[in-house]
Amino acid sequence: MVLLPGYKWLEIVPGRRGRPTVEGTRVSVDDILDMLAAGWKPEEVAEEFDILVEAVCEALRFASKALKRVIVVAEASG
Repeated sequence: MVLLPGYKWLEIVPGRRGRPTVEGTRVSVDDILDMLAAGWKPEEVAEEFDILVEAVCEALRFASKALKRVIVVAEASG
């Protein structure tokens, strides 16, 4: 298991989906994001996956920080 510094509820476990999941579950950050993008409320996501709302919020924080690390290069059309 790899603990993610600065996160209480997220971990990466080798052999478990290969990406950050909520501690002790197979629920990945992208599972949470998909449900939120589909219109689910954080409380509904937490209830559906039987996780804490705090874990849902932490997944959002993780995703936000990950996006800020991505460099987007746009090619000029012409």
